[in-house]
Amino acid sequence: MNQYQAFYKRIDKALHNDQLRRNFRSAMDGIRQRRLAQFPDKQELQVLRYRAKAIRNKSLSRQAELLERLEAKLTENGIQVHWAETPLQANGLIHKILEAEQATSVVKGKSMVSEETDLNHYLEQRGIEVIESDLGEYILQMAKEPPSHIIVPAIHKNRFEVAELFQKFHPEQPHTDDVDELTGCARQVLRKKFAYADAGISGVNFAVAETGTLCLVENEGNGRLST
Repeated sequence: MNQYQAFYKRIDKALHNDQLRRNFRSAMDGIRQRRLAQFPDKQELQVLRYRAKAIRNKSLSRQAELLERLEAKLTENGIQVHWAETPLQANGLIHKILEAEQATSVVKGKSMVSEETDLNHYLEQRGIEVIESDLGEYILQMAKEPPSHIIVPAIHKNRFEVAELFQKFHPEQPHTDDVDELTGCARQVLRKKFAYADAGISGVNFAVAETGTLCLVENEGNGRLST
């Protein structure tokens, strides 16, 4: 079986997984309701979408120029910049930095790029413990699964499945399938891990080339603890 056949086989299996379909439906219904409450005017939301798309497309058309300008400004601000052309090069650079600092554990903020480069696996193979601080990413780290959504990585998991994972990996915590209580358990577990981590890694939501500003947006407090 080649990779394409294997891919389509996984698609077929997922589409016939009734529980998975229910999980996605429940999650998406909730997201849509919250979005409607935030943006009741559909026309206003559409205008914002078009503006965001235009800004993104303009930046992508000038990507090489903006990256070089960003590097210059970051360097002015005292930030060291490394360039990598491949995932292997990027992972190798990160490992080299951690190795130079004798870091044996690292706490990670949200970084979809590191998912694409398979950074966690690369570092773990070299004896470095990787701790995901984003709740969704941490759930998937316990489940040994990749994210299924760029913003809500564990959108395919329901609270009962998450409760089973916490019971398996953290039996010292009281068993519960209440969402707020599960979040509280995660906070306790992750805060302890933050305390002993040797280094932090985080993605960036957007960067401002003109000023050399790196912007991180968070709603869990993990960004501040991993950077």
